[in-house]
Amino acid sequence: MWRNGRKIINCLFKRRTKCNDVRSKLESRDEANSDRSDIRVFEVGVSSQRYGDYEHGTRNSAQQAEGERLIAIAKEAGLFIDKQQWESFGDRKRLPSGESIVYLDNTGTRITKIRNPFAKSAIKQLHAQDVIYEHLVHNIFFPSTKYKFEGISQDIDGVRIVLSQNYLSKSFLVPSQKEIDHYLVCELNLVRENNYFYGNDYVSITDVSAQGDNVLSNGKQLFFIDPIIKFNRPAIEVLDYYYSLLI
Repeated sequence: MWRNGRKIINCLFKRRTKCNDVRSKLESRDEANSDRSDIRVFEVGVSSQRYGDYEHGTRNSAQQAEGERLIAIAKEAGLFIDKQQWESFGDRKRLPSGESIVYLDNTGTRITKIRNPFAKSAIKQLHAQDVIYEHLVHNIFFPSTKYKFEGISQDIDGVRIVLSQNYLSKSFLVPSQKEIDHYLVCELNLVRENNYFYGNDYVSITDVSAQGDNVLSNGKQLFFIDPIIKFNRPAIEVLDYYYSLLI
C-alpha cells in the first residue's frame, strides 16, 4: 500500500480468504494526518471519561452539550459558517435525506453536505463526542469519495458539520451486490454479519446495497458515497487501529 497507486495487501489485513482483482486503495498516513489536522482544534479539552454509562442515560443532554462545544470552538477558531452562507455552496439538491442538506456547486463537480451529526446516531452508536471524527473513518476506508472538512454551522435544532465531496456524474453505474460484497469482505476484511451489515471488532458498515445508489462504479473502481458506519468501539480507538495499518 504505497502513497501513489498503493493497494491493500493481504498480509496487512491478515486475510483468511483468498480474493482476486484487488482494486481498492486506503488513505496514506500523510493523507490521514492531514485530514486529522483540520479538526485538531476540536480535540482540545475532551474528557478521557467520555465513554462511561453516563451518556447512555442522558443522550439528548450529551448531544446538546457537544453541539454547543463544537459551535463555540468553531467561532473562536474562525471555522464557523453562518447559515446565511449555505446558498453560496451552489444549488440545493432535492434529495431524500434525513441527515444532510446537499448543495451542488456551479461547476457540477463538488457537493457540500450540511450534516446533522446526530440524525442517525442511534444506528451508528455514536457517542456525542465521536461525531467530529466520523468523516475521518470514512476517508480511511473510501478515499475515492473522501470528505473535506469545511467547518461547523448551526441550524434551528443544533449543530451542523459541513463537509464537501467530489460529485459523481450520472454516467457512473450501480455495481452488482457481488462486487460490493467482494470489496467489503475481501479488500476491507469485514465479515458479512447479515443482509445489511459488514463488520469487525471496530466498525460495521451498512447502506451499501446494490438496490440503492449509494455505491457506484466506473467499471474499474467502486465509489462508496455515504455509507453508514457504525462504531463498535470509541472513535479514537477505531482511528488508532486503522492509523496503525497505514503507510
